[in-house]
Amino acid sequence: MEQVNQSEMVEAKLPKFLKVLCILTFVGAGLGVVGGLYNLIKAPYALEEFEMMQDLTGSMQGMPGGGFMESVMDGAYAAAVNALPLAINACVANLLCLFGAMMMWKLRKVGFFAYLGGQLLQIIVPISLVGFSGIFGGLMVLGAIFPVAFIIMYALNLKHLK
Repeated sequence: MEQVNQSEMVEAKLPKFLKVLCILTFVGAGLGVVGGLYNLIKAPYALEEFEMMQDLTGSMQGMPGGGFMESVMDGAYAAAVNALPLAINACVANLLCLFGAMMMWKLRKVGFFAYLGGQLLQIIVPISLVGFSGIFGGLMVLGAIFPVAFIIMYALNLKHLK
């Protein structure tokens, strides 16, 4: 009969830093899925809401800073026209991030790549659909700070993943 060394059967333990990152991802991506589903429901009405907003701000034409408002309205129009694909992207990307975090919780390296794909979708797709000009470009840069930081922090934990 073969003897099994108990020290070989000890499972790898999840490092605390990786555990904290995964929990934060569960919360953030879970809220992202809920937000994406809400936007999915509201997507058919996005253009109508934009037109109502445009009617309210129409009196601002010709005022100082009009170029800024034009830039904001152009970005808002692009977001309203692409509301459905943006909402679908938010749901898919956040589900990928959730899946990735679950796999990394189990110390599986495939989780990092799923998480990376989800975060890249959340950065690249809105830029390709809405554009990167004006205020929306600045907001997208600000919005990419946390995903890039998390990607770096997860990458630092790749040594713990199999």
